[in-house]
Amino acid sequence: MRRMICLLLALLPAILTGCQSARRIETASVIENVSVQRRGGALCYTFYLLSDSEKPDSVTVCAPSFEQARTLAERSYIPHMTLAKLELLLIEEEVRQDVMKGDIDYIATQASFSPQAHIALCDEKTLLRLQREAAAQSLIERQIDLLREEHPQVKSDCLSVFNSYARGESFEVPLITCDRELRVSLVRNAP
Repeated sequence: MRRMICLLLALLPAILTGCQSARRIETASVIENVSVQRRGGALCYTFYLLSDSEKPDSVTVCAPSFEQARTLAERSYIPHMTLAKLELLLIEEEVRQDVMKGDIDYIATQASFSPQAHIALCDEKTLLRLQREAAAQSLIERQIDLLREEHPQVKSDCLSVFNSYARGESFEVPLITCDRELRVSLVRNAP
């Protein structure tokens, strides 16, 4: 009996450590949000991993499109990456014309993406806040939801933006700006 208790006590740290590692492996490749901005003339996509830390874990990849950035990130940095839990795509306002339609078209063809993922334009300060604070994503989503309540015509998810592009309609999307606090307004997008 004594031998059995000693054996259990010796195995307990290994079992507990194994469970913690399994949780990390489970969430290590789940992408919660993606942002795109121009840095030094190149388009850079930042993939934010699902995490419970105060500062988000992220990987930044420079590529001309979401599709190429995803492939490069998965091959080089985040094996078995999944975008099924993608909740937010933030596009810096200055690169909207370069990437928005192409990235939305790509997302629409992928069964692994959630068509309900929020999409919004933003400024550079918002992206900096997103990189520093894990809570920024939920604040941004809350602001988008409040805007949608006041303006139901706003297109704030990938599916509705894709449908508007497919029909050749102009539409309004949320613009998130950050000085000291997050603010949301509307921007008209022409087809």
